[in-house]
Amino acid sequence: MKLIKLLIFFFLASSFMVFSGCGGGGGDSESYGEVAIDVTDAKPVLPEGATNLWITFSEILVHKSGGGWISLPLTGDLPTTTIDLLQFNDGNTTELVPPVSLESGKYTQLRIVITEARIRFNDDESTDQPVEIPSQNLKTDKNFDFDVVGGGAVDIIIDFDLSQSIVVTDNGSGTPSYQLKPVLHIVDAYESATINGKIDPSSFTVDQNAEVTVFVYNPNTQEYEEYTKIEVSKSDEDAPNEFSIFWLVPDENYKVEIDFDPVSDNGFEFSEQLDDLDPGEVRDLNGNNPI
Repeated sequence: MKLIKLLIFFFLASSFMVFSGCGGGGGDSESYGEVAIDVTDAKPVLPEGATNLWITFSEILVHKSGGGWISLPLTGDLPTTTIDLLQFNDGNTTELVPPVSLESGKYTQLRIVITEARIRFNDDESTDQPVEIPSQNLKTDKNFDFDVVGGGAVDIIIDFDLSQSIVVTDNGSGTPSYQLKPVLHIVDAYESATINGKIDPSSFTVDQNAEVTVFVYNPNTQEYEEYTKIEVSKSDEDAPNEFSIFWLVPDENYKVEIDFDPVSDNGFEFSEQLDDLDPGEVRDLNGNNPI
């Protein structure tokens, strides 16, 4: 009888050890770190009157170097999460993936799966229109390296650049249609750079917003390519109108150009080159003087 009890004891102890050594997200703090993902957008240049743009995410995955794809939980209790991206700009973000435990190591890719999108104009529900996505499940893979360190935390920002992601087409009927072709900028929140600027009220063209376009240097083509574009509205005050471009990928060369009369095809009225933005750097345009 004692032998039987002893065997049962060893069996239960062994089972407990096996169970403790398995299971996703388990393990000691040295073997796992924490990863969270937020989404945001700038103040994008969109079709006139657009006030809401909902995007439904159905899955977010990361790829571990030497391993496979790992599906991450979405925020909320539903299998999908829908976010109105136009409500999160000027540095504001919203949670897409809550903090989740991942095994230490290098991760090299993100996969974003989108199932639906729709746009609304002038806060009027009757104007809701579908935004076409290329297939039933739009899968977008982005190369993005990040290291998960045991006991550490990584906060990833996905800047969903709607100024380039929404394509407007007109089939000749006079009613435009909209397509979603995601252009994503992905950055570690702790390393992202920021560009600040001030526009003098006298610089604005009457009844027009200024368009601020950011270009990034592509060493492969040796040319500057459009990175993002935002609108800046003139305030009712006499003080300079301040703006910021957040969540810029560091260690890149950028060029900022401002068009105060975008209706006319007369080019940019202001241009400045910003070389080699350091991680976490905040760079001021025009020596921090109003433009």
